[in-house]
Amino acid sequence: MSTAEWILKNGDSLQVAGFFSILAVLAAAERLAPRRTGAMNRRTRWPVNFFLTLVNLTAMSALPVSFIGAAVWAQSHGVGLLHRLALPPIAAVAITLLVRAFISFFTHYLNHMVPLFWRVHRIHHLDTELDVSTTVRFHPLEFVIGGVPGVPIVVAFGLAPWALMLYELLDVAVTLWSHSNVRLPAAANRVLRYLIVTPDTHRVHHSAWQPETNSNFGAVFPIWDVVFGTFRAEPRDGHERMRLGLDEVRGGDAQRPLWLLGRALIERRDSVERDEIV
Repeated sequence: MSTAEWILKNGDSLQVAGFFSILAVLAAAERLAPRRTGAMNRRTRWPVNFFLTLVNLTAMSALPVSFIGAAVWAQSHGVGLLHRLALPPIAAVAITLLVRAFISFFTHYLNHMVPLFWRVHRIHHLDTELDVSTTVRFHPLEFVIGGVPGVPIVVAFGLAPWALMLYELLDVAVTLWSHSNVRLPAAANRVLRYLIVTPDTHRVHHSAWQPETNSNFGAVFPIWDVVFGTFRAEPRDGHERMRLGLDEVRGGDAQRPLWLLGRALIERRDSVERDEIV
């Protein structure tokens, strides 16, 4: 069995094992080396965030179509650009990773710019702090929204299935890390933020100030933010003082799971509660 076949065969199991292992390590690291040292309101936020995580892990397993499944279908039918070009394997892998990164960037951008999509995506941004528990705090409808442009792009390019799985494994590790409240040395961050999405880079995206909310859309690689001019290196107010979440809903409403899954899609509730829950 080749390395590519092994990754494709075991990728799902590796994602699950990696998710829970890295989650536990980063949760501990946040206690030892936090980036933001204020009240994190874990007793209020974590039950909601992990409830939504469980909902999303269940929803993910029930999806009838996935990017990997679409890539396997395209490969078996010889459909897509990469199946018609005699490219070296390393080139096919690089293109697959870049195109998959573009799908994440583009669908995330649409989630912010299309009002209907934003109603769904804002569930993720309503968390009033940012730590590893925020990673999979989103509405399960995001899977459907992401698949609408994503699956056709996967098929059109004929992306390599095993390289797509490799990206998904990277996505698990990087998105957990980028949402975490773990301190990274400033010198390391200044270099790494142009190669991979770091916690400081992604924290800017979770700012309550809209120009920062609408920046840094990349999930694993920041390359498409750099290309399209949406990359923002530092927050206006600094990482320690910046306001996270959305000003339209704060306090108790931002942490009500059933409201988040239902009425949050149609209600705005500007400034329902201005004070954070302690």
